[in-house]
Amino acid sequence: MKHKDLIVNIMIWRSALATTLILVVLSVSSVNGFASPPKRNTIVTIDGESFHINGVVTFKGKTWRGYSIEGLLPNSRMVNGIFDDETDSTRYKWNYPDTKVWDAERNTREFTENMPLWRQNGLLAFTLNLQGGSPQGYSSAQPWKNSALDEKGNLKPAYMNRLAKILDKADELGMAVILGIYYFGQEKSIADEAAVLNGIRNTVE
Repeated sequence: MKHKDLIVNIMIWRSALATTLILVVLSVSSVNGFASPPKRNTIVTIDGESFHINGVVTFKGKTWRGYSIEGLLPNSRMVNGIFDDETDSTRYKWNYPDTKVWDAERNTREFTENMPLWRQNGLLAFTLNLQGGSPQGYSSAQPWKNSALDEKGNLKPAYMNRLAKILDKADELGMAVILGIYYFGQEKSIADEAAVLNGIRNTVE
């Protein structure tokens, strides 16, 4: 899909549990009042069944355990890169040992500081999610609230600012970001189906 300086390859998967947007590059003029990002350098495309980054097929000529990985996009699940907890009764669970408080900005800062190391070791893609993922594993109960979307499906500036830092660093490093929108257990923070659709629309735009 091409529109002005926006080039995005999108796949949306919907079920009762989740909606996932696969985001491979963002370069937009302005979205919902957020500041215009710089022009992007990293372009991810799909040619047939192969992923390309900046026109070069991924892992060209490489194999893993005898299998070709050329054109594939193996990735690391790091969905809590912009995590926060808006619930006072559970926020303490994520306190840093040294400061005894949780700090969402520090979490994202340390995430971006480590991204060059991942890239140096061959990682080309990783996943994020606007509602994160359970920081305790696949928890059956999630009393905390972690959502970059409000109950009406509008994007929250604090989360978007943290997301921008990661996207900017990924663009600098030539990495692809796979961005999920909703996560089971956190869908309770979205009011209704209209709000869910609004959240998808806002994220894609």
